[in-house]
Amino acid sequence: MKYLINWGLLLSHSHWITIKFNGKQIRLCARCFGTIIGFLTIFILLSLIPCNALLNPFLCFILAAPGIIDWLTQSWKIRKGRNDLRIITGFTNGSAVALLSFIPLPFILKLKIVFYSLILILIFGLIGKAIKKTYISEF
Repeated sequence: MKYLINWGLLLSHSHWITIKFNGKQIRLCARCFGTIIGFLTIFILLSLIPCNALLNPFLCFILAAPGIIDWLTQSWKIRKGRNDLRIITGFTNGSAVALLSFIPLPFILKLKIVFYSLILILIFGLIGKAIKKTYISEF
């Protein structure tokens, strides 16, 4: 049976880790796995132990920065990625999203923060690729 979507490729990207669960091997994207673990960890901790000092949008950006830098430097081909770094930066990204979910801001504002951040990161990624392509083609 053919599927319209290649779920294996979608769920594992090109950088995956293998987890054994119930006698089966499951391939997961390393960064996505870290993101889920980071989100669940911070979400559960803040649900059990409310800490208003952590509810700061600037802290969300600080936690997301390593993941942004990791992705940009890999997409610009400045360096080669590693799964251990992908898991760690995924964890910080998930933590940032969990913290953002607890900040008492209107939901639409939170969506705008995430959306505009993603657009800005993608623009930086495309600009970096274009500059690198232009720079390499000159030599």
